Amino acid sequence: MEEMNENAPENKLKKAYRKIGARDELEQLQARVADLETEVQELRTYQHRLAELTDIVQELLVPLSQRDQSRVDEVLARYTDQLG
Repeated sequence: MEEMNENAPENKLKKAYRKIGARDELEQLQARVADLETEVQELRTYQHRLAELTDIVQELLVPLSQRDQSRVDEVLARYTDQLG
């Protein structure tokens, strides 16, 4: 009959272990979410940089195809200045 009693020491112990397990799992999930948020921010940075490089390539293709060396030099100079 004691097995069915919620207040039995064994049942209290089982509940405590479940709470600890849930708390550990919650902490692990919170840490994983924080890691994923960091990774997403890194990817956003890379995506932004890729977009910038794509813009530069597009700016260079037209002058190159038209053999406009002064425009090419201007775009490359601006790009070099942006790199700092």
